[in-house]
Amino acid sequence: MNYTLLNIQLTFNSVVLFCLTAGLLLSCSASSTSVQTDDATPLLFFKKSRCYGTCPAYEATIYTSGRVQFVGKAYVPVTDTLYFNLTDAELKELSQNIRDLNYSELENLYKTAWSDMPSTHLYFYESGKEAKQVKHQEGGPVKLTRFIDATNELLQKYYTDTHK
Repeated sequence: MNYTLLNIQLTFNSVVLFCLTAGLLLSCSASSTSVQTDDATPLLFFKKSRCYGTCPAYEATIYTSGRVQFVGKAYVPVTDTLYFNLTDAELKELSQNIRDLNYSELENLYKTAWSDMPSTHLYFYESGKEAKQVKHQEGGPVKLTRFIDATNELLQKYYTDTHK
């Protein structure tokens, strides 16, 4: 008799465990198929890498809504995650600069012979999907270096103003 009760209890526990595990797996897969809102649709990922000196190192994800997630890594006023919003005019200008850059025509890598040069990594997005990656250390078209400088200055304005 005890053996039968033990067997029923083990079967019941197995069914409960199976149901909990299945429910957890289904809830995880349901959340990963969510639709991106405009606020979460990336436009540009901009990363400045470290060098052997005091080069500012950070990452910034700029979304189509103008929202920016900034992650300071080294030699920036704040080494933490900041969120801020570009003005409508700044977002419009950045979007136009991206179109004018014609990034699909750029090479994937503009490398230097120097080992100490920091890199700028650019990830361009179309409809929320990565369309092009460019790693820039040195050289390349003038329009690319101007774009990098202008975007860096725009971001620097915010992460510097935020922590004065």
